Amino acid sequence: MALVFKIAVVAALHLAFFAAYPETGPYGNYYLGVSLLLWTGFTLFLGTAVGLVKLFSGVLGMVLNLAVAALMGLSLAFTMPQKDKTSVLEKLQKGAYPTRSDLNTGLKRFGINLNKEIDKGAKELGEGAKELGSQAGKAVKIP
Repeated sequence: MALVFKIAVVAALHLAFFAAYPETGPYGNYYLGVSLLLWTGFTLFLGTAVGLVKLFSGVLGMVLNLAVAALMGLSLAFTMPQKDKTSVLEKLQKGAYPTRSDLNTGLKRFGINLNKEIDKGAKELGEGAKELGSQAGKAVKIP
């Protein structure tokens, strides 16, 4: 179970960076695939060592796992290609955080249309509220 969780963390961190900063240029998808493979292998390789450390100290094992995740995040921020030739790390240092349109563009790469999903959820919420209001009016009879 821990192995699957570590692989999921690697994938989630990569997807978060690629959704937040989608302007990766023509080699972005190749970078994503190679980086996912390398970091998954590195994480699995270190998993054995971290497992041995956990036998002696569970807290130290958790600290090592967090250190690997932080190293992965810094590595992605430093090396992820961008069309404007400015690394994500430099953008973060300058305060250029992702906007909603950046996230929407990035999520579209993975087949998720954020605006469509929000509109759909708002419509369902409105219909549910209307139905609940009509049921409440029938249940309470005011003389």
